[in-house]
Amino acid sequence: MGFWDKAKKVLIGDPPPPKEEKAPAAEEPAVEASAAQPTPAPERESAGSGEYKRVQINRGPRGWGGPLTIEPTNEKPLIYCVTGGGIHPVAQRIADLTGGQPFDGFKSKADFSEIAVAVIDCGGTARVGVYPMKGVLTVDIHSTSPSGPLMKYIKETNFVSGVTVDNIVALDD
Repeated sequence: MGFWDKAKKVLIGDPPPPKEEKAPAAEEPAVEASAAQPTPAPERESAGSGEYKRVQINRGPRGWGGPLTIEPTNEKPLIYCVTGGGIHPVAQRIADLTGGQPFDGFKSKADFSEIAVAVIDCGGTARVGVYPMKGVLTVDIHSTSPSGPLMKYIKETNFVSGVTVDNIVALDD
């Protein structure tokens, strides 16, 4: 196993399994689906009524990708911030407009399946591809484009860069 293979294994683990369960879940009645799902842990519950709103995130100057539409759900309530030094203003703005839960990814860890969007500050090649590879919509505050060993996972439909608070637009009133 080469250096990059070892580094990828340590940093990101294995790619996510194929998502084949979505079709059966859509066929189930909404009442049964909500009854069968476990209640989120209290420290991760939304402060609001559980109703989330959508935002559109556009690329910033010299940015790449997008636009992305972000709408947290009860299953994916987290606005996951991995920028170091607390919750970045971009992550806070997304949380404020959507009703999602801001979450500092450096202070604690969450499952990828709980993340509505990851806000990162990667100008390099590592974090920039980790979250797209895991199926998580990704917002980079740096003006980066796909690069590095994980670039095959970075698409305009799951990644946007160069984002500031001015690039976030509420879609629901």
